Amino acid sequence: MLTNTKAIPLMILTGFLGSGKTTVLNRMLHGEHGLKIAVMVNDFGAVNIDAQLIVDVDETDEMINLSNGCICCTIRGDLVKAVLQIIEREEQPDMIVIETSGVTDPIDVVLTLRAINLIKIDSVVTVIDVEQVFDAYAAYETLMLNQIGTADLVLLNKVDLVDEGHLAKVTGLVNEIAPKARLLETVQGNAPLEVLLGTHTFDMTQIDGKTAQDIHVHDSDHHHEHDDHSLIFDTWTWTSPKPLSYRALERAVDKLPLTVYRAKGILFLADDPDKRGLLHVVGKRAEVSWGEAWHSQAPQTQIVVIGKQDMLDTTALTETFEACLAENAPKSEIERVANRALAWLRGQH
Repeated sequence: MLTNTKAIPLMILTGFLGSGKTTVLNRMLHGEHGLKIAVMVNDFGAVNIDAQLIVDVDETDEMINLSNGCICCTIRGDLVKAVLQIIEREEQPDMIVIETSGVTDPIDVVLTLRAINLIKIDSVVTVIDVEQVFDAYAAYETLMLNQIGTADLVLLNKVDLVDEGHLAKVTGLVNEIAPKARLLETVQGNAPLEVLLGTHTFDMTQIDGKTAQDIHVHDSDHHHEHDDHSLIFDTWTWTSPKPLSYRALERAVDKLPLTVYRAKGILFLADDPDKRGLLHVVGKRAEVSWGEAWHSQAPQTQIVVIGKQDMLDTTALTETFEACLAENAPKSEIERVANRALAWLRGQH
């Protein structure tokens, strides 16, 4: 039974694929603010990578207690049901944060949640990758318009990767789309907590007359027939309990086709098997880095690849990542060159 009828403030944290939402969320969770925050992670694909980047969790869990009194909820189905599950807990949170998937239209989230009188939409924060935003806008204009246009706070993230001229163009675009939104430049999602939390700045009238874009996300391991031409993304997942070669993987992700817009994953790397490797691919930029220790979790690689409908060559992707297994990777650069030479010679016959 609910013991508090006061509406709980809710933040919608949105932004396109690879913009840096999870980094911003992690900074909120580890910051000194004294709030009990309920985190709801809405990712797509067979593996929820974002939830694992926030906290070391079992993928079968729906609700995870975090060490600072916060909780993390992985949204697998009905959004309203998940929110009600949060607010009906005996110990209610001070605030709810929903991190949407990179292709979520926040208008749809606002329209879905506004009927729940036990929450109050406090803010919509949109994170933008300033280096990649024009490519994303050119390919997915309506989605980007809705993600930016719904925001009352826009984080211009990764400003360290662009020059002043490029940043000025991005600022002009955002001001044109969302003239009333506050803009904040950030590096690695480092925004002041007092700017992010408890702002009470969202104005429901700013979505009056707007409709959400119809977005579908499908797993590429299944075949679907589509009756419309709405925005459709495919996802593909690769997992392996065997360790990968860091150098082989680094070369592989640098050569991923441009049809792969986003890839992310937790990596089991032979080069340092005690630590989780992290994979981030956004557009033309790819990075393999090191994360935290595995602790009690069994080491394994989980990679999710995201692309436009019917543009993911899953056979080629499987071959690419299978070749990165340490047992398959060349033992030296000399061997790698020799293998390339042998492959070339075979191709001449």
